[in-house]
Order: sequence, then C-alpha cells, then structure tokens
Amino acid sequence: MKKLFKRYKIIKSKLVYNYKEYPMHNILSLEIISLVYAKKKLNVKDFAYLVLTRKINIDNSKKILFSIGGYKRDDYYELLNYVRKDIDSSLVDLSKIKSSFKISLKNIGISFKHIFFNDIDLSFKNKLSLAITMTYILNIIDDLENNRVDNIQKFCSFCSNLNYEGILDYYFQKNSIQTYTLQHGLWFIYDSYPIDLVAYENLISQNLLCWGDYTKQEFKKFGVSQEKIKVAGYPRNIHPLVVKKVKKLKILVLFARVQYHKNNLDIVEILKKLKLTLNIEVEFKLHPSLDKKIYEDIAYNNNFTMADNKTIKELMKDSNYTFSIVYNSTAYYDSYLYNCISLQYKDIDADNSIDIWNDSFKTLKELQEKIEFFTIKNTEQNFWDETEEKLKYILGYGTNNYKGFLDVT
Repeated sequence: MKKLFKRYKIIKSKLVYNYKEYPMHNILSLEIISLVYAKKKLNVKDFAYLVLTRKINIDNSKKILFSIGGYKRDDYYELLNYVRKDIDSSLVDLSKIKSSFKISLKNIGISFKHIFFNDIDLSFKNKLSLAITMTYILNIIDDLENNRVDNIQKFCSFCSNLNYEGILDYYFQKNSIQTYTLQHGLWFIYDSYPIDLVAYENLISQNLLCWGDYTKQEFKKFGVSQEKIKVAGYPRNIHPLVVKKVKKLKILVLFARVQYHKNNLDIVEILKKLKLTLNIEVEFKLHPSLDKKIYEDIAYNNNFTMADNKTIKELMKDSNYTFSIVYNSTAYYDSYLYNCISLQYKDIDADNSIDIWNDSFKTLKELQEKIEFFTIKNTEQNFWDETEEKLKYILGYGTNNYKGFLDVT
C-alpha cells in the first residue's frame, strides 16, 4: 500500500496543471489514486463523458451556499441537514444535476495532450480513463464559469476532497469567497496507506470543520496548518448516555465495505460458533458497497436476520441492541453515541483508529470475554459518563459550533 501511495504521489506531481485557476492535479486526485489502487477500470460507457458536461446553476439568493455530491445516502443528508438547520442557506445537490451534451475539441485536446504527453506510470487504458474524466471536468468548469456569485459570502461543501465538489471549492476561492468543508467520518493518520488517506492528503477547502480535537491533532501530525482546522462538533443530535437493562443478547453487525468482504466473512464464522454457546439474536447491516444477496443467503442459512433498511441512528432508536460488532468503520463511534456498546473485530487488516474502550476481539474466546465484561458495564452509569468524556475528545460529542463558523448574519 505504501508503494501504491508513493506511485500516486509521483503521478500527481507530474500532472500539475492549472486550467482557468483550477488545479487539475488536485481535482483529479481521487481519479488518479483510484486507478493506481485498481479501484476503477475503464468502461465502454465512460467514453460518453468526452461529449458530456454537468451544468451547475448556483443559487445566488442566499449568503451561504452548501453542496453535496451524488452519494444518495440518507446518513449523509442527515449530517448535512444537521449542519444547515440553524443557517439560512441554499444547496447545490449534485445528485440532482444530470449530465447534458457538450462537445469541446479544445478540452479533448488539452486533456489527451496533458495525460499522454506526460511520463506517468499508468497503463494505456488508465491514461485513457483519466483523459476522459479530465475532459468532462474541463467541460463542467467552462459551464460553471457562466455563473454569478455576487451575493454569496461563504461556501461549504460536504467533501471538497472529491472531484466535483473540489471544482466548486476552487470556483469560490477564485471568486474570493471563503470555503469550508465537512468531516463525514472519523479521520486519522493511518499506519497503512489506504485510499481513504486522500481525506488529508488532498484537503482542497480553505477550512475543515472537523468533529473533535482528536482529528485536529491527527491533521497537525500530518502537517496541516492548525488555522485551517476548526473543531465544530459532532453533526447529529445526541442524547445523554444512560444505563441499559439487558433482557436478551441482541447484536447488530455493521459490516465494512466490499474491500473487507473476506474480513466480514471471518466475523460471520465467529458468530456462527458464538450462537452455539449463547442464546443470541444477530442482525446484519450492510455497507452500501456489499452484495446484498450474498449476505442475505448467509443470514438465512445461519438463522440470522437482515436489519431494516434504516440509518444506524434509526436502528439504534427502534431496536434494543445489547451490542454492535464493527470492523474498520466509523459506525463503531456511532454505536456508542446511540447508547450501544460496540465490539471491534481486529485482525491484521484492521485500521489504527483510536479506541473508546478495550473492546476489541479477534477470536471466539475473546468475543465471549468482551460480551461478559461489557454486559455488566452496560448497567453502570459511571461507565456511560466516562464514555461521554471520551466521545467529546474524539468526536466533539455535545458540541455544535457550525453556526458560529458559517453564519454571516
């Protein structure tokens, strides 16, 4: 992974190019690293982007503008709505803006010359993929430049690290408008070099509104200016954490993304053995990238169930889970926030994010020990009070500074 990241950095350094004051090498960062890490392959349908654009019309009626990419995830909208709830603002939702026809031989020429005439360590197909994406982005920039923003004073993207919101961020910087971006997962400095590190390697926005002091300190270690990092708090409604009465052992398994499918299956094997020793209910909640049919079959064959199609918050509110089990996901912290102890599966591929408690396991025996220990802790208010203090440092539990940073009234 370290070699892959080094290769990505070298390629990016060779592709430095400013188009109308838009640094293309930064806007293309996710595209480059996805190709290097083999997370993307050229598809025949991709060629259509050579003659497409996305016409972004900016609502200039408010002084504050937000944006969100085409994620179409309820939990992301939940986060964004929390940040916006006390702020008079408008929104650019890129998921609602469809591509339209546009052909620019100039942009095709610029892109292909820039990608193919540079000595970069990518295959022909990957270069072609990158040139196509660059053409599409240049088309978007050309159309974006037709907007006026004389009334907007601040711009806040959901995630400026990614290409389309990165375009918007640079557009507002170019127009001397202060830009901000949000944190939507726990960011920390990885021991390994996963694709996720783009979060701090390619911080496009002028300001990051992070959750807690933990992330601020992690970015400081990476060398990001502390003036750029502002602790805004955890962007969801929270409630005091209280003791729980456990009647029956009920576990919600929050599976990691498809990259960790094999690790997810290792967790299933442990749970199958656990079910032979304890009277437990087990529900599966999938990451959006996972193959639903595969996990439905596993659940059916082992007398497990699939959780309802709800956010983690909704599930925790509606169901009395004793524990969650998590692997390489910020859902670990979400679980604690919603008054549910989370047990982490940790193997050789596990990340090095900060623990709330000594709650990790690798074997069946360790899981049994954690369940026994934390079943007791569930009933102790001192335990939950201490958990709140830990969450305040890590996630900004109970803090909401978003209006203070973003409001202009």
